[in-house]
Amino acid sequence: MLLAMPFPMTLVPDVRRIAVLRASALGDFVFALPALAALRAAYPAAEITLLARAWHAELLAGRPSAIDRVIALPEGFVGDEGGPVSPAERRRVLRRLRGEGFDLGIQLHGGGRNSNPIVAALGARVTAGSRTPDAPPLDRLVPYVYWQREIDRWLEVVALVGGAAVGLDPTLVATDDDRVRSERIVPPTDMPVVVLHPGATDRRRRWPAERFGAVAAALGAEGRKVLVTGSGDEADVVDRVVSASRGRAVGLTGRLDLAAL
Repeated sequence: MLLAMPFPMTLVPDVRRIAVLRASALGDFVFALPALAALRAAYPAAEITLLARAWHAELLAGRPSAIDRVIALPEGFVGDEGGPVSPAERRRVLRRLRGEGFDLGIQLHGGGRNSNPIVAALGARVTAGSRTPDAPPLDRLVPYVYWQREIDRWLEVVALVGGAAVGLDPTLVATDDDRVRSERIVPPTDMPVVVLHPGATDRRRRWPAERFGAVAAALGAEGRKVLVTGSGDEADVVDRVVSASRGRAVGLTGRLDLAAL
């Protein structure tokens, strides 16, 4: 259930350009997709720009989505994902973003300690986001509740500017190019395919590899083709899952680009 809104869920008039800050990892981006769909439905004629990372631009290029374009921020720009950005570089990027003339600035990037100042600096007529007690304010806010479901949290944020939910399931369109890329690595099969992704940036959040392996073994025994994916630095956990599967799973460490994945 979504929390009660401290602001009326009304559209902002005369919105032509919207900026959405969501410069996080792939799983986090997927959780924001229902909110982005709600924003697109509320403002069908507006241009929606995602302020994110270079890989977002790669993933969304030529792919039907709620996003019209991506502006890739320098690594470390938000302040919670890598090395620092120099003050001069930060000023240059913010000057460029202010020059875009955004009408709405939406923060879908955490509790706001690092991200709210960026959205506030866009110069948008209205800003909205979530906020922990120690984060700077925006025009419209919902409290950041740590244990809340991510999908619900970001739907609450876009509801602050009139974005009513159109669905709760994240949807990312697969293109013909995606299928071609994936079939180069995994040929089509009549078997049901199950993909396991055991990695996580924070190792403390990883379900034990041996349990993934037990799941893979059981699924394989039921006649499913089990694939285990991971980036190059997740080779160790992928190998452990494959080993624990008793020959029922195939590891694809580092072999899939984003489109193929």
